[in-house]
Amino acid sequence: MKTKHAGDDIESHIQYVPTLVVALHPDISRIGETAPLLSLSQDGRDYLSRNRPDFSKNGRAGRSLCEPRISRSPIIIQQDSQDTFRVRAHTTSTTVEIAGRAEQSEYLLSRADIGSGVVMTLNKTVVLLLKLLPLQDVRIHKESLLKGISPDIRALNSKLENVARMDIPVMIRGLAGSGKEQAAYKVHSDSPRADKPFVNVNLAAIHDVVAAEELFGSLHKQAQNPGYFSQADGGTLVLEDIEDASEQVIELLFSAIKNGYYLPLQSDVPKPINCRLVLTSVYDSCPCAVDSRLWQLTNALSAYQVFLPPLAERVEDLSLLFIHFVEEQWHRLYPDRAFNLNIPTDLMGQLMAFHWPGNVRQLRNVARQVVIDSREASTLQLDPQLLSILKPQSRQRTERIGANGNARKPNSISREELSEALENNRFELQATARELAISRASVYQLIQRFEGLSTAQDLDEAELRNCYQKYRGDTEQMMWELRVSQVGMRRRLKAMGYDI
Repeated sequence: MKTKHAGDDIESHIQYVPTLVVALHPDISRIGETAPLLSLSQDGRDYLSRNRPDFSKNGRAGRSLCEPRISRSPIIIQQDSQDTFRVRAHTTSTTVEIAGRAEQSEYLLSRADIGSGVVMTLNKTVVLLLKLLPLQDVRIHKESLLKGISPDIRALNSKLENVARMDIPVMIRGLAGSGKEQAAYKVHSDSPRADKPFVNVNLAAIHDVVAAEELFGSLHKQAQNPGYFSQADGGTLVLEDIEDASEQVIELLFSAIKNGYYLPLQSDVPKPINCRLVLTSVYDSCPCAVDSRLWQLTNALSAYQVFLPPLAERVEDLSLLFIHFVEEQWHRLYPDRAFNLNIPTDLMGQLMAFHWPGNVRQLRNVARQVVIDSREASTLQLDPQLLSILKPQSRQRTERIGANGNARKPNSISREELSEALENNRFELQATARELAISRASVYQLIQRFEGLSTAQDLDEAELRNCYQKYRGDTEQMMWELRVSQVGMRRRLKAMGYDI
């Protein structure tokens, strides 16, 4: 379920150059500053030291790192060939550590390495990211709902601002935890409907028996019981994860959208739909048969589509987001205490080296736990156990489809193979089915067959409640403990009345 970038076409008309990004500095206000290495692009060589290059953001004049613990003698960054770069620290007292590699005085890097981002720590004082980025001014809007300096986030913010002014339905696609609700709220807050209600609906939690009443409300003894459409009247109604709604809910929605009005239960007075509809989905396209009712509904409500990029592909945004979440959680948990903790470079380096399969939500959960664990400390602490819980998603998957392209027979799959595939795919059934080359229904049947495996729907409420209390609502940690889909578990918790 990999979603494509919001601005897939930007590389065709923007020049990308190797750029240094400040991921951590003793002065945390400098996080997010960038320095394009123009001499590296033009002459094949550039220099990094206390005094050069100049870093800037938000239109301010550039300034060097200005950190006395970093030597004036430069680190040399050179390009040996089209695909090979070299970082040389032979003639400087500044030690250079690159995440995932043994410490040495010289590192070879490929263009692919720099394309995805190389994390460099200088004298355990400053953390920099070396990555190919567009040659553009960096603007960081403190109040922006979708924070970052990456080209994807810049393009996404621009698209959302433009479509917000148009009163048309919007489909927001992105992996679980990538920020779809924030994107939906940006559409609402930038629109003429901003002063009207913003209503989120978890469609998977709506039971068929009460679906019509929850969606459209009811009239009882002349008293109106408003449904979601009435609650969102004049504003924005967000239909979360449309593909997980039941057939009954899909049919009710389709009929109302087609007619342009709905009937509250026990009323014969139609009410016109007077809200902007925003849909969210974890899929790139509707995973259903063409001309099915779900396909017809999503097609009707996808007048404009945006795609949220996964956090792992915009690592240049990670430190900005982490600092934002840490400060947010700190002020929420300790409102009477100023945030002035030091952030160790090892911590930031480890965070930036993760693949972040749980996306922005996972990062926020980590920030919350770090804040809780660091209450009495002078430096932010990362519990070593947390590192074992934050298992990065494997970047290389074993190809299990036969050479002839045929799907496998479910009975050829062992419990161990299924368990490994579920873990690789964060217990999401559709992604697991794709890896194993079987149907989603077959994955579910295998889970029911093998002892010790379950889905989020199989868990009893007591087990969910106990785990929720144990991990203080951190669904990322709950997922690895219970070994079920985080998305499905969040739906269960919402249906149980938890604020997720």
